[in-house]
Amino acid sequence: MQLKYDVYTPNIINKRLAPIVLLHSLCESRKTWLHIAPELVRRTARTVYAIDLRNHGDSPWSDEYTIDALTSDLDEFLLEHQLPTIILIGHSLGGKVAIQLALQKPEKVEQLIIEDSTPRNFISGGGRYISVLLNIAKEIQKIMPKGVDRKTADDFLYDLALQFLTELRLSEETVRSYDLNLLPLEWNGDTYVIKMNIDVLVDAILNDKLQQNPTGTYEGEVLLLYGGKSHFKVASDPLFLEYFPHMKKIEFENTGHFLHHDYPKQFIQEVVHFISHGTPKPAKY
Repeated sequence: MQLKYDVYTPNIINKRLAPIVLLHSLCESRKTWLHIAPELVRRTARTVYAIDLRNHGDSPWSDEYTIDALTSDLDEFLLEHQLPTIILIGHSLGGKVAIQLALQKPEKVEQLIIEDSTPRNFISGGGRYISVLLNIAKEIQKIMPKGVDRKTADDFLYDLALQFLTELRLSEETVRSYDLNLLPLEWNGDTYVIKMNIDVLVDAILNDKLQQNPTGTYEGEVLLLYGGKSHFKVASDPLFLEYFPHMKKIEFENTGHFLHHDYPKQFIQEVVHFISHGTPKPAKY
């Protein structure tokens, strides 16, 4: 499957440095990394790839939507682009795909960074939260006004999100300040079009198609970044040490599931520090 992607390159490319590959969450696309990827290039001098997984963004749609299928797509992408070794960063669903690849093909992953994700399936870890996000997406798809200017459409999206503040564990200020360019939406002149195969995503959650039964051990360096207020409670998952004996953890105490949105500077700081083989401090934000 030909996955769509953005590539960010430093002024001088050092081919000895493994590139960074970014994987988005279940309710997002590669656009979620628009503010993060350029900074990672600047701070690490590495090439950065931000990928749309199947059924997201501009990548092809398919009824087959499992962790195995998504991992196979990623492996094909690495082969196609001649990337023998990478630093892999995955958020939520992307974290699960990153976990799977690291365990199946450890020789391809120089370092692994997991953002608020776990080897557990979505039903046992934050399934209701994912359902809320998908329901918001379905509402956008059904009732998004047409024939309006962009400001009117933006206001509609903000007002819709405000109805879910409790479930999202977000403040009104956070919602109002959110950059809509990071969402999997496309403006076509008089309305937004959502760039996700929502029906397939909902089916995958409802029927537990994204369950994961990983095997093996990854002996490389692993960094887990997690939100202290996240629905997923990933830090207490005992499976992590079973699969990743050299894992380090950092809590972002005052945020939930979307660390790289809520604390982008601190997220970048911790990622860069880890990649450069610094010792992570028990930071809390």
